[in-house]
Amino acid sequence: DTQIVAATRSMADKLQDAGAEVIDVSLPSTEYALSAYYIIAPAEASSNLARFDGVRYGHRSTVEGTTEEMMAHSRAEGFGPEVKRRILLGTYALSAGYYDAFYGQAQRVRTLVRSDFAAAYGQVDVLISPTTPTTAFDIGERSADPIAMYYSDLCTIPSNLAGDPAISVPIGLDDDGLPIGFQIMRPALGEEIMYQVAAEVERLAAFTDRPYLATSEVVMP
Repeated sequence: DTQIVAATRSMADKLQDAGAEVIDVSLPSTEYALSAYYIIAPAEASSNLARFDGVRYGHRSTVEGTTEEMMAHSRAEGFGPEVKRRILLGTYALSAGYYDAFYGQAQRVRTLVRSDFAAAYGQVDVLISPTTPTTAFDIGERSADPIAMYYSDLCTIPSNLAGDPAISVPIGLDDDGLPIGFQIMRPALGEEIMYQVAAEVERLAAFTDRPYLATSEVVMP
């Protein structure tokens, strides 16, 4: 989104004018971060959510039948479409014959991302970027296209994989009146500096506008 890029560059310039040194750094492995994340996260979700069988945890179906049928109905009724999608993807990634090809490879990418971030922090105190590649989309707009929905996480996933904290500060509105976020990342246990930079960004942005929030009932798809 050109408006997000322009707003991010403008804030970087303001930080530089305020005395910060802003330089470009290389994070080559982040190109694969999104793909790796959507192998690791569903795999962890499928493992963690296996306990919700209607016997010990979670919703229990009232459908009569065998224990296996009750568990199947409980999980089918209790989980939404996106959760089911992630469970299926995660189960597949962890299955015999595919573990190394998918989950193992994703974990190796995670290690590379972490190394890239560590090298970058050897040059700078914080990393900055847009928070999202686009501003907010309508509720349910991308439900039928999970790939487009996952793409919204493009900018925030790398720091997650690296295990580092990050914060988003609103710096303005786009032409549709939707907030633009400015992301600040910092190594683990370095939150104090991250908060200091965030406070300065907040001061420079002088963002006081609030988007209009509809009060009508929202019906989830």
